[in-house]
Amino acid sequence: MRNTRNFLVILIFSTLTVLMLYPLVLKISRCIPAFFSTDEPYGVLWDLWRIRYCIYNKLTIFKTEFINYPFGMKLYQMIRVIGPFFFLINLILVLCVRPIIAYNLQIITNFILGAFFCYILSRQLTKNNLAGILSGIIFSFSPYHFARAWQHLGATYIQWMPLYFLALFILVETPSKKNMFLAGVILWLIGAFNYYDFYFMIIATFVFTVYVIFTFRFRWKKFNILKNIGGVFLLASILTLPSVYPALRDIARHSHVFPSAYNPYYRPFEDLFTQSAKPLSYLLPSTEHPIFGKFTKHFVGSPLWGVSYTEHQLYLGWTTLLLALYAIKVWRKRKKRLRSTNYELQKDKDEQKDNFYIGFFILLAGVAWFFSQPPWWRIGSIKIYMPSFFMYKILPMFRAYCRFGIVVMLAVSVLAGFGLKFLLERFKAQKTKILVTSLFCGLVLFEFWNWPPYKVIDVSKAPQVYYWLREKKGDFAIAEYPLDVEGPNEMYKFYQIFHQHPIINGTIPGTYANRVAQKIIKLSEPKTASILKWMGVKYVLVHREDYLKTELVEQIEELKKIPQNPYLKFVRSFPPQKCPSKIMCTQKTGPIDVYEVEAEPIKPSIND
Repeated sequence: MRNTRNFLVILIFSTLTVLMLYPLVLKISRCIPAFFSTDEPYGVLWDLWRIRYCIYNKLTIFKTEFINYPFGMKLYQMIRVIGPFFFLINLILVLCVRPIIAYNLQIITNFILGAFFCYILSRQLTKNNLAGILSGIIFSFSPYHFARAWQHLGATYIQWMPLYFLALFILVETPSKKNMFLAGVILWLIGAFNYYDFYFMIIATFVFTVYVIFTFRFRWKKFNILKNIGGVFLLASILTLPSVYPALRDIARHSHVFPSAYNPYYRPFEDLFTQSAKPLSYLLPSTEHPIFGKFTKHFVGSPLWGVSYTEHQLYLGWTTLLLALYAIKVWRKRKKRLRSTNYELQKDKDEQKDNFYIGFFILLAGVAWFFSQPPWWRIGSIKIYMPSFFMYKILPMFRAYCRFGIVVMLAVSVLAGFGLKFLLERFKAQKTKILVTSLFCGLVLFEFWNWPPYKVIDVSKAPQVYYWLREKKGDFAIAEYPLDVEGPNEMYKFYQIFHQHPIINGTIPGTYANRVAQKIIKLSEPKTASILKWMGVKYVLVHREDYLKTELVEQIEELKKIPQNPYLKFVRSFPPQKCPSKIMCTQKTGPIDVYEVEAEPIKPSIND
């Protein structure tokens, strides 16, 4: 019976995943989830292709000369930034399927499992299947999760958090080494996929510990719980240490390094302000809602909502909040009633458990909300410091504190599940309960809806120039202009999947390669052609539209001067291309000019 019920629930969540991600599942081999404001998914696709290419061609996957040519780039640090399990799953998938499918399988699976595991948590706590389904929908199909799917593949692995909380509750109610081991392994698993979520769960565990200390009356029980939670931390730490030790070693060696967006261990303090929650981030619908999104877009860039189209999609949903508030209202009444009257023993135990669960998730939602705030609130001349200010002093590698929003969402989704449970207790007929649940689930899905337009992009094709380049045989490199000196252009890397020649692009600020790139920003200068020749470049691709869209006079003038460089031979110009359908695509481009470098090689003079 239980297996049948779980199968039906998974089927429901799978169907909703297909609908909410539409038309992704139907185009799983051509499209990926996409968003106009970021190009980071293209870098992930490039890396999936690169890993597959290196393995089949017996090359190392920890260093590459595909980008940053001719200097190459060490990529083993990737495992230090992302969780090792995330890296391992991608490694296995690209050996079995194409990179696009490998990317999409993770997105689709994470939505289904996120909903199902939250359902398991809520059902276990509320003892109500319908409440569990609602909680699963709220948690997994939230705007936050969709925003992560559009930008950061690794951040879509949110499904382990509900299981961890369930493991903690089981450990408190039934202390044993087996349950302690289970909770420790799940905590380690969270970190093995995403270090941000691991960080969040460490804070949540501290909140849970404090809550238990102030909730339980008997000292011996408090001691046993603290001992078990300590065991969870110890086990998770031992299992996590091998993957984080290289990072800890590098942090100790380079503690003096200047903070940078490209330094995974030391982020700029200013980022904490731009990547933190704002007053309306949790209250206004997603900017991508087909009806209400236009209203929210009026607040983008303001201190009321935030500046990031992806980081500030923290909307909780008014249906969710109303149900959560209803749960809190009933909880307060029942707590008061339990203190003043006597119930039969079994009912008293059930309501005490409900009180314990609801009280914790209220506290967790509040703490997570505070952690998602900027380093300080300024009220007139008064500055009120928030947790992120102090945590940055300890862990400067974390900057996007608005991502604590997923913990807020998890807590509120469970509270909404309790709200629905209490509401359904008013009805006797099962059909009525199913109808009421369907109504609330429909309202939540409507609030979280994000298409049209479709949030997918066709990545199966590239502009025609890259197919032309692939036909050119020989060992040579390509340079794409405007040169990406302020940070890697992920699109340049992505196009390499199609032409498969090394590119000099993709340098990291602060490195020797980037200092060389700084010398050749202006393609119109004759010396640039000589340096490009020394770097092994044969063809230069000039993206005219990228020069013009900046509307900077110096960029427009530079574009006009490029044909005058005597050491660049004009080969041909490829016309603009459009997408064949209404779906966004990587094939779309402006005019691209191709030049061949004809100059004597000159090594640049760079101070190390």
